[in-house]
Amino acid sequence: MIKSIFFLLGMSLFAVAAAQTQNEIKKAVTSYARAGDQQDVSALKSLLHDQHRLIWHDGTKAPFILDKMGYISKIEAKEWGGDARKITIEAVENFDGVNATVKAILDGKKSQMRSIFSLIKIDGEWKIIEELVNATFKG
Repeated sequence: MIKSIFFLLGMSLFAVAAAQTQNEIKKAVTSYARAGDQQDVSALKSLLHDQHRLIWHDGTKAPFILDKMGYISKIEAKEWGGDARKITIEAVENFDGVNATVKAILDGKKSQMRSIFSLIKIDGEWKIIEELVNATFKG
């Protein structure tokens, strides 16, 4: 009986910790999207890993690849961002609490982005290291 109670308690604590980690991962992606929508360069700098890559591929030409500073410069120049997007997170995969992927749709007035994010946990914070995106532009 006591073993069963400890087992159930352990499983409950594990489930709570897993849910908390999943929420942290979702928050990182949501914060990233909101920072882009608001063209908040400071927030983006802290959310993106220094080796961040954005890869856009629509299947019609070679992939477009942009590093962190190139991405930040597009936001800073107001060439990108500035849209109010609805964020739908379709799936989250957590690998040992240090790596994760998120499949999400970011739907706004200007475009719909279907993205797969790769995240890594560094010094207790989730950082986006890669975004593989397929975009459909509107209007």
